[in-house]
Amino acid sequence: MNQTNRSDKSSKSRGNSSKKGRPQRSPKSANPANKRRNSRPRRTGPKLSGFEKVERGYINLLEKHLEARKKYFDLFHRADPRQLAKLERIFSSSADELREYEDSIKPEYKEEFEKKYNGLRLDTTYSENHELPVEAAQVATEGDFEDPHLLQTQVDHEFKGDQEESAGSIEDYQRYKGIESTNDPD
Repeated sequence: MNQTNRSDKSSKSRGNSSKKGRPQRSPKSANPANKRRNSRPRRTGPKLSGFEKVERGYINLLEKHLEARKKYFDLFHRADPRQLAKLERIFSSSADELREYEDSIKPEYKEEFEKKYNGLRLDTTYSENHELPVEAAQVATEGDFEDPHLLQTQVDHEFKGDQEESAGSIEDYQRYKGIESTNDPD
């Protein structure tokens, strides 16, 4: 009975106590350094106007996207397949976030945003120097086209008379081309 009285007295004399018999600190007895730190006003930076907030958000997302793109392409040939899939997913999601942010800009800021970030004048220096029309000519995208990588000598040349061996035997090549062999001992 003496032991229970002692523990009751010791916990009462210490003030508030936790379940393990340790005293709890009250807010008044907190570390004075914490008080000084907490009493300072938070520095939030300069007050931004509506468009400046839009611009700051866009720049932050753009930097995030550029960093994701850099990581993806830097590690493209060195990463294992799972890591590459993760990098590609992060890269794609950052691009989607950027597009969604551009689409979600309020109409009152949209015009100023477009003018500042998407309103670059076309570079027509080459066209002006060479007296070419600025508008691009329509180019056909369907149909049969000549291979631009073949030289005219390659197009005009007949390869039936080739005797140079590359891979395989000359007999394999002649069979493939349907050429009668001139080296037959028969």
